[in-house]
Amino acid sequence: MSDTSPLRVWYVAGQRLCNFDCPYCVSVGDWSKSRRTNWKTPQDLEDFRTIVRWIGTRPHEVSVRLGSLGEPFASPDFLEEAGWLTRRSNVKFVELLSNASLLERRLPRMADSANLGKLSLWLTYHDGEIDLDRFFRNARVAQDDFGCFTVVNVLLFPDNGALVESFVERAREYGLRYNVDLGYDPELPSDSLEAPAPEHAVPILGTTDVLRRVEHLGGDTELTKVALTALRAPRGLPCSAGHDHIFIGIDGEVYPCSRYHVLEHQRIGNVLDPDFQLERRERRWSPCAAEHSCCNKEDFLNLSSARRLRPDDVPSLGWTDA
Repeated sequence: MSDTSPLRVWYVAGQRLCNFDCPYCVSVGDWSKSRRTNWKTPQDLEDFRTIVRWIGTRPHEVSVRLGSLGEPFASPDFLEEAGWLTRRSNVKFVELLSNASLLERRLPRMADSANLGKLSLWLTYHDGEIDLDRFFRNARVAQDDFGCFTVVNVLLFPDNGALVESFVERAREYGLRYNVDLGYDPELPSDSLEAPAPEHAVPILGTTDVLRRVEHLGGDTELTKVALTALRAPRGLPCSAGHDHIFIGIDGEVYPCSRYHVLEHQRIGNVLDPDFQLERRERRWSPCAAEHSCCNKEDFLNLSSARRLRPDDVPSLGWTDA
């Protein structure tokens, strides 16, 4: 297809340093975070820079969700490259996923070298790791003082309903966009060929009517419906990943989505290969080949059934309610 067509890129880099220690962290196994190490090897940092430069020199518009295994604002190297991307004319926005704890310290430093008007922040609250008021103050600073598109996010588990209610109330008081995500079990094998019991993958499904609960909390029930469908049985559903969306792993491997990366299905190539040429699928929609466990919204929002939920003009690969 034409190289002038806009592209969404979700890249998860090998940056590992994190200042939190959440028991439900999804950065596990080979993709684990670290309390001591920023990059596992010097080559990981070089690969990160190479991949970022590749993204920032595409001959078409690129929207980027720049993920990491740790906390991006704990890494000056990571922020330097993210800032470089925000200054590229082909980059529509750069979205970072953060715990918000370091924003007041790091954003002023970024302001001199980054276009913060193109920086989006997806900020997830982790109970017991940061004071709730501090979390919201930092998010408000990012939004109001630095002009970042900001979403505050909370994870819904069976035992934290009161916390989520308080979070949503506080988000409304602070005038912040908020999202309620379903909490997943990070120990569930993602490469299993057998479909997991939904209540094992998403613990709250075994304890309550999750759609009614999400609605009560002011969350997006239509998004939750799509998330549950993608978790249970996405096979055959029309999806645009591979046409206008790609996933890049820490190893530079390129696939239509992160689920295909896990399954090693429809590999596109590797950005770190000097001869790599991105070949995107020409037709927009193609039936999903995954039997189950499409758990990441960056992936399942490419389903045709979710197309109406994500406005094109919103600078986020996860926000669905503009």
